[in-house]
Amino acid sequence: MLFSNALVRTPGHSVINGIDDYADLGRPDYERALAQHQAYVDLLSDRGVAVTVLDPLEAFPDSCFVEDPAVVAADFAVITNPARASRTPERGFIRPALEHFYSQDHIFEINAPGHLEGGGKISSPSHLPY
Repeated sequence: MLFSNALVRTPGHSVINGIDDYADLGRPDYERALAQHQAYVDLLSDRGVAVTVLDPLEAFPDSCFVEDPAVVAADFAVITNPARASRTPERGFIRPALEHFYSQDHIFEINAPGHLEGGGKISSPSHLPY
């Protein structure tokens, strides 16, 4: 198995107001988002992954995407500095969760003027070398 732990955050109702300039799919359906999230948690659990589920953060519509404010590796974690100002405060909420898995000296931060986001998409995969 590649990993044995997963950190997820339940979508808050505010997810319907999240950033939508990547996929342009329109406003999410909250009940469907919850069902999809639970299916994801169940799938991970069924495969033996220990899932830590964080509470929703209503003040931050996109906070269920925990891969944006933190990028993790086996031995360390990096708290990112998202380019969107609306995502920046999530940094303070992800750190306590990371501290359950990593010691303080193995949690690093990207600070201004630097930016790093763990999520996103490749807009044109044709430039990849494979």
